[in-house]
Amino acid sequence: MQEQIGGKDVFLVLKKRFVFIMLMTITALTASTAINYLLLTPIYQASVQILINGRQSTNINQLQTNLQLINTYKVMIKSPVILNKVQEELSLQETAEELEKKVTVVNEKESQFISFSVQDKDYSKAMNIANTIATVFQKDVKKIMSGSNEIQIVAKALPQHSPEPVSPHKIFNISIFTVVGLLAGTGLAFLFELFKNTLKSEKEIQNALKLPVLGSVLYTKLKKGQAVRSNHKDNEDCIVHE
Repeated sequence: MQEQIGGKDVFLVLKKRFVFIMLMTITALTASTAINYLLLTPIYQASVQILINGRQSTNINQLQTNLQLINTYKVMIKSPVILNKVQEELSLQETAEELEKKVTVVNEKESQFISFSVQDKDYSKAMNIANTIATVFQKDVKKIMSGSNEIQIVAKALPQHSPEPVSPHKIFNISIFTVVGLLAGTGLAFLFELFKNTLKSEKEIQNALKLPVLGSVLYTKLKKGQAVRSNHKDNEDCIVHE
């Protein structure tokens, strides 16, 4: 292979290793499809939205105080104080620490709305956990913290007949693995050409040495036991057996 590769050389390599590149691509596509659809467990998500201070006071100072409490409420939702009661009410096998890993809490654009979601292999279970967290938090927040802030559940998680999993992202994963397989096959094809140290045709010899081919020798491998006639040094014919 020449040190400097031109566009024609690239095309010839791709054409020569086309089958290998396609095999690598198809293998990556098949493997990623099998992994995403057969091995990876789908995870479902149920979400709840709550509103802090449902009365919506017009007092600016009160609103600022409510906004400052948002982070405190976000921490409280995932605290053992709330999650232990959720675990007891639903008779869950998970501990409060395990439940905390399933819960994600976000504040919607610095507003008084808080949304939190629960992820689980079973959507119905995730929905029940999310709704129970909202109910327990709404009931116990005034006992835990002093103040007149009210908690209003704006949107509960609802049952779904055919919920869509949030992970794995099957189409995205399959696309990425297929592209990786294509690139890997192409890269290996050029690597094989780079380290190739044999010439298998007259055309390859001409391209590599830039010299014309004057002749060729036909080599035929003899079968076992086949006789070959050879000239003896005393100019007598002799039979050589292999």
